[in-house]
Amino acid sequence: LMTTWPYGGDEKAVPGMADRPDEKEYWIGAGGYFDECMNGFEYQAASHMVWENMLIEGLSVIKAVHERYNGAKRNPYDEVECSSHYARSMAAYGVFLAASGFEYHGPKGILGFSPKISPNDFRAAFTTAKGWGSFSQMVKDGRQIAQIELQYGELAINELRLDKLINIPANKLSVKLNGKAVDAIFKRLDGRYVLHFHSKLIMKSDQRLLVTFS
Repeated sequence: LMTTWPYGGDEKAVPGMADRPDEKEYWIGAGGYFDECMNGFEYQAASHMVWENMLIEGLSVIKAVHERYNGAKRNPYDEVECSSHYARSMAAYGVFLAASGFEYHGPKGILGFSPKISPNDFRAAFTTAKGWGSFSQMVKDGRQIAQIELQYGELAINELRLDKLINIPANKLSVKLNGKAVDAIFKRLDGRYVLHFHSKLIMKSDQRLLVTFS
């Protein structure tokens, strides 16, 4: 709930309302909104928790929202807030971004991922200014392997940021675009790998970028 009324109902809780009888009806109506469950705010709080590595707490908030609008009780595609099919529930997408640890700066050509869920075996979709695709990351034979598949459009990358997975030390880097080697260097920074390409990397639709740390 947005708030509670420890001193009584809406009318007593809105300061100065008794002195403004001409606006009384408006204030009672507006005060009523504060008694609502507002999913958009819940999702914002949950996504912030996930970004701060409070994964259990964030997912617990999301689970509570899903249980409130359980498909066995009502329309599973309608998380009611303010009115039916209210847009603010789309803040749920922020949780998806947080779970992917997605970062993107189009003009600077920076793309990054920091998966919060199953980082050793992860896959998720992403969108950018001119294209969309999927990112996957896994551990295989002591190597950390990341792959970007562009399904549509175009993607320009100057810098790629990835998390260093636990117990996977890396001294060598291999980068291939559709099987062809790409020149790049990497450095470790605060538990992450930061890759710099010697020239701007331009990915086109249906291309795959394979990054291997070994």
